[in-house]
Amino acid sequence: MKAYVHKSQFQVKYCEADFKDELKPSALLAYLEEAACASADELGFGYAYVKPRGYAFMVSNLCCEFEKPVSLGEMVTVNTWPLPPSRVVFGREYFIENSAGERVVNASSRWCLIDMATGKVLQSSAIDNQDYSSYNTEKALRDENWRIPPFSVAEGELKYTLRIANSDYDHNLHANNAKYADYCFNCFSVKELSERRLRRFSISYVKQCKENEVLRFYLKKAETGYYVQGVNEKDETVTR
Repeated sequence: MKAYVHKSQFQVKYCEADFKDELKPSALLAYLEEAACASADELGFGYAYVKPRGYAFMVSNLCCEFEKPVSLGEMVTVNTWPLPPSRVVFGREYFIENSAGERVVNASSRWCLIDMATGKVLQSSAIDNQDYSSYNTEKALRDENWRIPPFSVAEGELKYTLRIANSDYDHNLHANNAKYADYCFNCFSVKELSERRLRRFSISYVKQCKENEVLRFYLKKAETGYYVQGVNEKDETVTR
């Protein structure tokens, strides 16, 4: 039997492209989220399954690698499939192809299942309608490193602050995962981004962000790239 893969098509719209007429990281994450949700619906453990049970899937880590930029107006296909979960971690893989069949993006993500009433992480066995032995085990991104090194705020440069507002929210009543890409990339200027090509980025979602929280974003240069860290008013790290 052929390994399961879900396919979703998107055309890069004007509002999804940056000043270079390339797909924004936040728009990329929105594509991945839409495809992941459509796949979960297709397999029977999507929103219609988890919502009545008081559960919600929340992404904890994302790693995306660009093989080439994705341009304004391009038609792309997101291919995605879930991996067999561990005790509490649900992995999901993705790759994106352009209309010529070229692979342009590879990505991996990790999710957890949350009991919305208690905030507790649930075991994968809470999803009781899946045969995980039949799952696709292929990896789209083979060298992801989920640990993003923390740094003290004294080691980084404060780039800006923001207040979480209603437009950041999704139906889980917290800032949507795609918003964090804008938060992190806003640490760079147009000039800095125009002089570089984005090859790869990873985001760790450490703590949920709620309406009226004020976040500070710090940037640290490293040998291999840059680290960004967002902290709240309690000096708790919310994202890396």
